[in-house]
Amino acid sequence: METTPTDFNVKDLNENSKNVNATLKVIEIGEVKDIQSKFGDKRVCEVKVADSTGCILLSLWDDQIGKIAVGDTITIQNGYISIVRNSMRLNIGKYGKMLLSEEPLTEVNTELNVSDKHVEQPERPQRSGGYGGGGRSSGGSGGGYGSMYSSGERSFGGFRRGGSGGGGGGRRDSRDKKGGRGRR
Repeated sequence: METTPTDFNVKDLNENSKNVNATLKVIEIGEVKDIQSKFGDKRVCEVKVADSTGCILLSLWDDQIGKIAVGDTITIQNGYISIVRNSMRLNIGKYGKMLLSEEPLTEVNTELNVSDKHVEQPERPQRSGGYGGGGRSSGGSGGGYGSMYSSGERSFGGFRRGGSGGGGGGRRDSRDKKGGRGRR
């Protein structure tokens, strides 16, 4: 399901905002930082942008850096909000665009910085188990599929959860008809 991008005022942005269209004035450009990400070495620069309702930090990545200057009015199309260290950041992403605006934005509010608002991040689920990965089993041999589930013998996603001792992960449920190396 695709949603249509929506025009936003900065003060109305929240941690779940996506498909954001906004016209903003560049207030400050931070220094470029080299970071390690799960996608390899990246460069990032945080830019403070504002409209008449407030300001927010815009994260520019790699080839987006250096394309704007302080005082420019830009239009963000199809942006989204991410949370960095419990603070909101506006991002453009690979499906968004940043364009120089024809009309300058003259009235801006730098008093209300929505990036200063502390945003609680939901705790990420811990990932364990998988193919022979250590486990949280309550005894017996851990590892294998289902080792992240402790006790009880219930079927989950075609794999049997650990049995009475919590071990034995990796046994296939007899109802799983998709083949594989498990017991039948």
